[in-house]
Amino acid sequence: MWIGRRPAALAPVEHASATEGFADAVTGACAGCGCDVEDYIAAAGAYGSWLIRFDRDGQRQRLIWNGKDGRLVLEQATTGPEWQELARSPVSGTPSADSFVATIRGLLGGRDDATQA
Repeated sequence: MWIGRRPAALAPVEHASATEGFADAVTGACAGCGCDVEDYIAAAGAYGSWLIRFDRDGQRQRLIWNGKDGRLVLEQATTGPEWQELARSPVSGTPSADSFVATIRGLLGGRDDATQA
């Protein structure tokens, strides 16, 4: 219910994370760093969040982009249901496929631009 005039309908925002090209770029960056990518999931929300699950060096890991907080987190599965944070990094500049690819390479390649947990 509304009082007065009807609220304007806002056009839905489509984030780059929901496109096939973006998914190919970020999963390709993971594969290029020696990861066996399992899947890519883009959240249907206002912030453009997503995650990539993969195996690397015999360990189950995942990258999570929290669009609301603006950070990319690398986590590793524990023996239980929890995940251990290994590193995190903000994405420099406006989040785009190119900036995410550079950040992913930094997190997975061991460069110094990521904060180790």
